[in-house]
Amino acid sequence: MFEEKEKRDLDLLAEMGKKQAGRLSSMVISNYFVGFPSEKQTEAVYKEMIAYLEQAGIEIADDGSEIESDEELYQSMPEIRPFDPSKIDIDMKTMELSSIIERLEYNEINMNTDFQRKSGLWTEVQKSQLIESLLLRIPIPAFYFDGGIKDNWLIIDGLQRITALKEFVVDGTLRLSGLEFFHDLEGSGYAELPRTFMRRIKETNIVAYIVKGGTPANVKYNIFKRINTGGLELKPQEIRHALYQGTATRLCKRFAKFTEFQMATTYSIRDDRMMDQEFVLRFVAVCYYGIDKYEGIPDNYLNGAMEYLNSQAGIDESAIEAQFKRVMIASKDIMGKYAFRKLGENGIRRPINKAIYETWCRALFFLNDEELALLCKQRDKVYDHFLRLCGHYGFLQVIRASDKKSFLMRFTYISDMLRGVINDTAD
Repeated sequence: MFEEKEKRDLDLLAEMGKKQAGRLSSMVISNYFVGFPSEKQTEAVYKEMIAYLEQAGIEIADDGSEIESDEELYQSMPEIRPFDPSKIDIDMKTMELSSIIERLEYNEINMNTDFQRKSGLWTEVQKSQLIESLLLRIPIPAFYFDGGIKDNWLIIDGLQRITALKEFVVDGTLRLSGLEFFHDLEGSGYAELPRTFMRRIKETNIVAYIVKGGTPANVKYNIFKRINTGGLELKPQEIRHALYQGTATRLCKRFAKFTEFQMATTYSIRDDRMMDQEFVLRFVAVCYYGIDKYEGIPDNYLNGAMEYLNSQAGIDESAIEAQFKRVMIASKDIMGKYAFRKLGENGIRRPINKAIYETWCRALFFLNDEELALLCKQRDKVYDHFLRLCGHYGFLQVIRASDKKSFLMRFTYISDMLRGVINDTAD
């Protein structure tokens, strides 16, 4: 698939990675990839390139550098109480571990762990040492559940501990290893333990906090975000994926795989932590849910977009898909490898910016096909106009701020800029 020159370049990248403990950042890879001829910038070629490097022993590290940080934006947020504390309804229960085990036996705890499928999962030794802690009568941390559905509790905090219990007691797939005190139990499964030890595990007292069903979804989101303390800190979209199951989660997951989206973002947004699905959601939010719904808190706004997708009866998913692909294709055709990024005089390709992504999506969404074709023909002029805009103090301020006025103003800047190019060309 690769020509000799491309193979030499890939070999040089591999050598570079070997000097960095066998790792290369995703930003280095994607920047090399956008140098390929446009006809070769396909998903198949990108995957082949990754496979070539992995065969050379290089690990591709997602350092997050291809998406501009939200840190500055969130620091500029006004002091706003995100929800009414009186709506928090959490029940604290002291119970025997047998209650949790029984729920596991009857599939009454949601073990959907899509958001923790790659990292943060415990090793066999860590799981075994949790069991050993129970045998030693060492107290374990409290569990948190969303108890909105009585027969399908959702784990907010304690997933890894519950997974270990399920594998050992219910499934019988975990055999103890790496124990520090009970060396005689090495290699044992639950069914092989003395009855005294079985009883000791099931009679262990634990504390469980149950978020009750009447608690509003947005309040649950904030509780989930604040409480989760597992080995893998959940990202906002991972929490939404857990709390807003339905059309929203299915649509975001499916759209994120579209080649049109991946090519427009130059394969820069990895799927490890559902960031790609968050970008799909941002498109839906500004193009369908409505920018008028924004009240100054980005997380609440995106949560609302998830609720919107789940609540729309008979939503025309095929129409949203067509528009999403149309906007992604137009973005790539007009801005190429600089799509959704701030521009600078030095020509360096910067990380994707979420605010700019949203503004371009909405602006292109409301243009007709003839106008998009015209902007594509005038792509050099569009680039020059946007370059000047990226040096404009007012524009830079509104894409860094999260208040409602700035949020709305940033859309006006981009829309007016593109409309100006269209009008100039028509004259």
